[in-house]
Amino acid sequence: MSAAPPLEGPTRGRRATRRAARRRAPVRSVGGTLVVWLLLAVASTAWWPVHRDGSMVTAGVTAVVAGTAVALTGALGRLPAAVVGVLTVAVFTVTGVPAAVPGESAGLLPTGPGLVDLFAGVALDWKRLVTVSLPVGSYESLLVPYFVTTLVATVTAVTVAVRASRPETASIPALVLFAAGVVVGPSRLDLSVATAVGLGGIALVWALTVRHARRAVAVATTVGARVPVWRSVARPALVGTGTVLAAAVVATGLGSVAPPTVGRSVARTDVVRPFDPRDEVSPLSAFRSYEEPGAADAPQLRVTGLPQGGFVRIATLDTYDGVVFRVGGDDGSSASGTFERVPTTVDVSNVRGSDVRVEVDVAAYRGVWLPTVGDLESVTFRGADAEQDRRSFFYDRATSTGAVVGGVGTDTRYDLEAVLPDQPDDEQLASARPGAADVPSANGVPDAVRERVESTTADARTPGEELVAAVRWLTSTGYVSHGVGDDRSSRSGHGADRIQELLTAPVMIGDQEQYAVAAALMARQIGFPSRVVMGFTPGGDVRRSSSDPGSAAAGPSGGSTTLRGSDVTARVEVDTAQWGWVTLNPNPVLREIPDEQDQTPQPVTRPETVVPPPPVEQQDQDQQAPPQSDRETPPVPPLWLQVLLAALPWVLATLGFLALVLLPFAVVLLRKRLRRRRRRRAPTPRARVTGAWEEYRDALVDRGHEVPGAATRREVVAGAPGRGGAGLAALADRSVFGPGAVDAATADRMWSATDEAIASLADDRTRRQRWRAAVSLRSLRSAGWWGRRRPATRRRPSGAVRPSGTDRHDQGRPGAGDYDGPEAGERRGRPSEDRGEP
Repeated sequence: MSAAPPLEGPTRGRRATRRAARRRAPVRSVGGTLVVWLLLAVASTAWWPVHRDGSMVTAGVTAVVAGTAVALTGALGRLPAAVVGVLTVAVFTVTGVPAAVPGESAGLLPTGPGLVDLFAGVALDWKRLVTVSLPVGSYESLLVPYFVTTLVATVTAVTVAVRASRPETASIPALVLFAAGVVVGPSRLDLSVATAVGLGGIALVWALTVRHARRAVAVATTVGARVPVWRSVARPALVGTGTVLAAAVVATGLGSVAPPTVGRSVARTDVVRPFDPRDEVSPLSAFRSYEEPGAADAPQLRVTGLPQGGFVRIATLDTYDGVVFRVGGDDGSSASGTFERVPTTVDVSNVRGSDVRVEVDVAAYRGVWLPTVGDLESVTFRGADAEQDRRSFFYDRATSTGAVVGGVGTDTRYDLEAVLPDQPDDEQLASARPGAADVPSANGVPDAVRERVESTTADARTPGEELVAAVRWLTSTGYVSHGVGDDRSSRSGHGADRIQELLTAPVMIGDQEQYAVAAALMARQIGFPSRVVMGFTPGGDVRRSSSDPGSAAAGPSGGSTTLRGSDVTARVEVDTAQWGWVTLNPNPVLREIPDEQDQTPQPVTRPETVVPPPPVEQQDQDQQAPPQSDRETPPVPPLWLQVLLAALPWVLATLGFLALVLLPFAVVLLRKRLRRRRRRRAPTPRARVTGAWEEYRDALVDRGHEVPGAATRREVVAGAPGRGGAGLAALADRSVFGPGAVDAATADRMWSATDEAIASLADDRTRRQRWRAAVSLRSLRSAGWWGRRRPATRRRPSGAVRPSGTDRHDQGRPGAGDYDGPEAGERRGRPSEDRGEP
């Protein structure tokens, strides 16, 4: 009766502690949830450059609210992690389509196609997201990566904040959300540095506050009195906050003053593009095919809304290798050749010019390059294949060139919204200065280009005047011939030998293909970044009247225009510091070509260093497109296979990581299993009995039961958890110290009883406690890694005698090493329990 009062104090203290913890729980839940919301809101700013649309805000709010509801439900109901995961998947299924795939939802309800896009987007849209030009808005299902990341981050963060012993670690999911936004975001910095500093500062301040609060609670519980909040929590947190803010200001200032000198490497800068223009044939190589009989009068495009004298761009070519002008550089050092999918619109807010809306119907034109006008803002495909064309369309902002993977066909119809940039006149162009555009370096440029620039621009004083003089020389001196029909002989191609021949011939004869290339190379010689633009315009830039055969059937400005093969042309664009890219027409007026005998040879010598490449063969119009456009689009694998292939690397990486983490535990479990097997298969029944006892003793040690090294078996089982320990100790003592020999039946009975006793140790234990006992190293450390029990002082039960048939020579016998060898007690003159010596 006298023992009861002393227990009242500790019991009352524990109850008071639990009541205080329950009172603090709502404050902790609300505070932790609000801080998590703040962290997620700051982290979501990294995704804003990716979407830049109100739909992202809707998806983010939905994910945060739904994730918080799931996490709080799991906390209030004390649900295990598996159940919380199932609830998260269910909420994702119900809310995902309206929030992340709004185009496939039926109001606030999901649809079948929407669910397919939603779950497929979890695996596939990450790659799609980095191959589409930014911003993507709510294009297709590209909101799914942000939505699912925010939902999982919210569930994880709120769960940790309200249930874990270290709630400050709830900032980690927000950091992961921010990092994911940076990886799939643009290559430019934007506000990433400031956002990262702010996010890290909030996480550190929260960690400091929670740490000081936890310490104050521990101190108050220990001393049994309240601890001043200001001195123990608020003041240290404020000091830490000031330190963090100061460091944040310094870091942000350093990032602004000394920004990185190289571009940021993100996923979209390293991903393999679905369309690479360097794999395509240059469209300029097939220029003459449009002038062939039958193709010259064939309608190529029907355009509605084209301004008077407007130009329809086929492709912009900025890379010259001495053989052809083509799209994209070999080394990828410039923005040229970077084609991306256009989700909604292209940002042309910095382009000064007039807006235009054009409708295009493709007739006989074929090719991978999509005809466009000006600087494209948006494209809307029409017709039966509109959806397929939209998915196959790629656009390069640097060169204003569009492409359709698989090629453009007769059924291709689309509407364009674009801006026609303002162009300077010749007087303004004379004051132009070279721009800073990055274009691939030209290779194999003939020496005649340099010599012609020097001879034609001798009187010019500025780069702009030199450019105007060079273009005027081409237009006034050259003659146009396509080399077909009754035209004067004019070789096709625009390699170095053809340009050398053009610039050094007594009579300069060529067509738009050669004049545009010559003008582009001369502009680069002067210092202006330049490129060739191939396309269509009424009359083909040769200034023929509408009564001439083959001229375009052009209507009034804004009306319908039929562009034929003879309307093909090529121009040159130069980059200026004042107006950006300016289009120039270097093509001469169509006029009668004089005889070469009447002309004085030009004083330009042919350099011997130019090795003429093989002549370019004439191509039919049907062969102008790259091989890809002449065949059907490669078959698209089924959706389930795409999902499987996209998820397989992640699954393998996850399994590999889990295997690496679980490997130490597997080694421990294997070692214990081998130890048990060795004990159970000992060569003698007596050794099997002692092995069974050691197995039970190790199980107690792994479960945290204190087992003194010198304790007898009966002392070991005293106070031990589970059932059957006393019987095991008695049976082991009888077998070891009894007068008779131990038979196999006794050993089997000992192991059966040991298995039951070890199984009873798991009663009233949680799954986590059972797992910790299974992988515990206590028994391995106490007995040695190979299971040999370290020698310890043991006491023999009174009245025990040596078993018959045993003597000191049994020390070296196999199976007797655990108990029959000399132990520490014997060496110090003390009796051994297992030997039974007096």
